[in-house]
Amino acid sequence: MDKPRSLLWTFLSDRSGLAATEFALVLPVMLAGWLGMAQLSQMSVASTKAMMAAQSVGDLMSQEPSLSGNFTDLVLAASQVLSPLPTTSSVLTVDVVSISFNSSNVPQLGWRCTTGSGGDTTAQMNAAIATATGLGTSGQSVIMVTVTYSYTPTITGGIIGTQTFVQRSFNKPRLALLIPQPC
Repeated sequence: MDKPRSLLWTFLSDRSGLAATEFALVLPVMLAGWLGMAQLSQMSVASTKAMMAAQSVGDLMSQEPSLSGNFTDLVLAASQVLSPLPTTSSVLTVDVVSISFNSSNVPQLGWRCTTGSGGDTTAQMNAAIATATGLGTSGQSVIMVTVTYSYTPTITGGIIGTQTFVQRSFNKPRLALLIPQPC
């Protein structure tokens, strides 16, 4: 009877594998936390780059009325800003809209150029145009750029799924009241 108690005491007091056991228990938690933080930072970078792409395209359109017919250059500029993230037409949509103001200062669609597959629907476009109220007066225009970027996480893509970032930029033309259609 004394022998089982002695073996139990020996087992409970033995500390030779304790560090390895603790490491084996803590490692998965630490790895999950580290991978999660890495994934969140990558998603933050993708969102920020989408915002910068919308602002860059809007800025290019507002300062260069001569970009008429060069919509592909604007899409290329957005792709360069998003680099090194993938920028195929299935994940990147660039939507450039000229919003003109009528005699009552109400915003209305002038023209629209879009590329990619994730563009706004008509209802979304009308709602976005309505947000331009107060940005101009009769005879003026505003360029609205919407960049939609679908980001699939590289580390946990199957778990989190695709995140879609929609960023808008409003810019007033600098050298003209109206910008000609670039597409």
